Amino acid sequence: MMRTDKRQSQKVLAFSALLSLSIPWGCLAQEVDHLKLSPPARQATRIIGVEPLLSRLSSVSAAREPGAAGMSLEELSLHQQITEAVTVASLDIDSVVDQIDNERAQIVELQSILLARRQRAIGTTNLATLALSTGLGAVSGVLQFSDTTKGAGNAIGFAAGGLSTLLSFRSLRQQHSEGRPDWVFPNMLAPFFGDPQEHRLYPDDIWIYLNSAPAGGSSQATRREQLLAQWRRAGRFPVDSSQSNSKIALLTGTDASDKKLTMDLLSERAAMLADIRNEVSALKQVLAEILSSVRVSRERFPLP
Repeated sequence: MMRTDKRQSQKVLAFSALLSLSIPWGCLAQEVDHLKLSPPARQATRIIGVEPLLSRLSSVSAAREPGAAGMSLEELSLHQQITEAVTVASLDIDSVVDQIDNERAQIVELQSILLARRQRAIGTTNLATLALSTGLGAVSGVLQFSDTTKGAGNAIGFAAGGLSTLLSFRSLRQQHSEGRPDWVFPNMLAPFFGDPQEHRLYPDDIWIYLNSAPAGGSSQATRREQLLAQWRRAGRFPVDSSQSNSKIALLTGTDASDKKLTMDLLSERAAMLADIRNEVSALKQVLAEILSSVRVSRERFPLP
């Protein structure tokens, strides 16, 4: 299935390149504007390589005789190529969203495991502390009645407090010393912080979309740069380079068994993944607009 999609995508891009050589880009934009596409949709047509196809389709449709029913072979071919390109891009979006959801599901499950261990350790410590405090406190109280045993009673009282403190430290250590699942995270955050060329987890069209500025916006920053700025303002990673690098290494790590991954770090990682998911999913609505613009009306194909 994936090989077929890639082969179809290559055919569409090759055909688009041939058309783009014979048609000026200004004319392409003008023809596509006739379809009344929004700025984000026009940008998406360039990203997925269908702008020349849409321009040609607009020209062929405009040259058709008024009242002519049916569709020419060229129109049919253009409709098919545009639909295939949009379908491939839509499948790429689904692939990225599925990988992000998979990573977030692992994070939620790991958080549940850590939380259960914390509650179990705290519950055991509270029971042990209660037993020691009650038992030793009773003994210390009994010894206080006699002057000869008052010193021993005080010592036992201090010992009870010390043992309670030791149990608390043991509870904290126990939470970090227990083994963790040896899962491997998909690591969908790494391309945002590392080399932009290392984007194997993201299909080319999705990565181009993330590294382009939103059409019609006042900012020239790309979507990826805007997400990084948003995370920086939210304090997801510190401004200081040394601290930032160490935290980014944890946020983009693939080893779920790393004991430095705290509950807070996992929550921040899940929130950042949700931001990427929302940004990528927004392209779905734009693709739907492109398909709607070339949808064949029922007037040309009336129902019997």
